[in-house]
Amino acid sequence: MSRAGDPLIQQPAAAPLARYVVQAVPSREDAAARFVASLAGDAVRACFPLRRQMPRQKAGEWGYATDLLLPGYLLLDADDPEAVARLLARSTQAADVLAADGRVAALSDAEAELLAVLGGADHVVRTSRGRIEDGRLMVESGPLAGREGLVCHVDRHRRAAWLDPSRADEVLLGRSPSSASPSALPAGARGLKVGLEVVSKS
Repeated sequence: MSRAGDPLIQQPAAAPLARYVVQAVPSREDAAARFVASLAGDAVRACFPLRRQMPRQKAGEWGYATDLLLPGYLLLDADDPEAVARLLARSTQAADVLAADGRVAALSDAEAELLAVLGGADHVVRTSRGRIEDGRLMVESGPLAGREGLVCHVDRHRRAAWLDPSRADEVLLGRSPSSASPSALPAGARGLKVGLEVVSKS
């Protein structure tokens, strides 16, 4: 675990959009990503689990730890996802690392954009840092800077924020939320949990 003073809080670099998700056997996400990439070859540009950097308290001292933002899910960047799905369906080894029969599900434009801006080029959602003034959240660094509208709940004590993916259409793409199809993203009752350190409140 990194110490709280380490320079880990930063704005992520731009990342290509991964427009699909594949379910993996829990705790086997990395092996599953390697399997999909090796099986599909040039048909896959990228396949990876998305991680998050979270503040953690250990022995009375705050630091950072990294875990999975979406346990049991891989993000997939591919031109022909149907071809990838066919390869996975024919593989006798897929069941060892993949769940839901290796089905490839499409993300909405807003969901794909949300995960890209959060994870950046290294596919890790860094902890953001900001302050609260007159009841308004103002994020100064990290992936939530300028994207405060995604936040639906803040827990200062746990140094965490919960994001509402349904707000991504409006906040990131500047359009009304779409309800045409169910979300391909798993989320807890509060939404996607990410790191947020609120350094002051006034």
